[in-house]
Amino acid sequence: MLTYVYLRNEEDGLPTRPSQDYAKDKLAILKGYLGRFTTAMKDKSWRALNYIDLQAGPGKNSFKPSGDILLGSPLLALTTRFAFDNVFLVEMGTSEYDALVSRVEASNLGESVKHYNEDCNVAVDKIVENIKQNDKVYSPGIWPCLNLAFLDPEGLEVEWQTVEKLASLQRMDLIINFSTNGITRNAGQLVGHEEDTVIDRFFGTREWRSIYEETRRKGGSVVRRELIDFYLGRLKGMGYVKTKREEKPFKNQRNVQVYTMIFASKHDLGIQFWNGAVQEVNQPRLF
Repeated sequence: MLTYVYLRNEEDGLPTRPSQDYAKDKLAILKGYLGRFTTAMKDKSWRALNYIDLQAGPGKNSFKPSGDILLGSPLLALTTRFAFDNVFLVEMGTSEYDALVSRVEASNLGESVKHYNEDCNVAVDKIVENIKQNDKVYSPGIWPCLNLAFLDPEGLEVEWQTVEKLASLQRMDLIINFSTNGITRNAGQLVGHEEDTVIDRFFGTREWRSIYEETRRKGGSVVRRELIDFYLGRLKGMGYVKTKREEKPFKNQRNVQVYTMIFASKHDLGIQFWNGAVQEVNQPRLF
């Protein structure tokens, strides 16, 4: 099979990430943001434009019930009109990682990609250190690296300390898939545990427990809102005064809200890009 099909929205014989059709909007918002971000920043004096994908998957998503196959987040980053200087891709699964590498190597930008076949909470140390070393090199008139990270876990795998490490970089925008369903499904069982739980590590604190206890009787929608706002508050504590949550619900076939997309930047322009990408997806489709 010719490798060019690896970069197309079609079957290519390699593994794909199983997804539901509602996830198409998530990828569309990401694609819209990537396009705006790289277009606006391409001629600026950044040391480098970096894209980080902590759960990259195999590179393509297969959707149900439509049967569509679309480029996943890592390949969207490699097929923007204006390229990133460096792309950092993390995938822990063996078969998914092998498929990702095969697809990435079909791109003429493959040499700009660094792959990590390990837990994202481990790989982040290497990625952050790589970027910090780049920023240390003195270059008159050249700004630090501008970084964009996409955190798209299946559940609650991304620990708060990983977010903190990314935020320690001088210029870092974050797009986070906040798993509301993963939290509300497990919170009732974990809220009373003596040991730290996966939710404690996700928030980086046990404070969520009191919020959950205070709101659990008010219904799932109230719990979701309070915990999302708590997470956004934690981001603001690291200097992300420009934060945005995407309230368009991402619901599964049982009409249960699965996740909310969160955006965090330290600059108004990032919010402008985000709003544009979201509004573009929310516009009524004309057939």
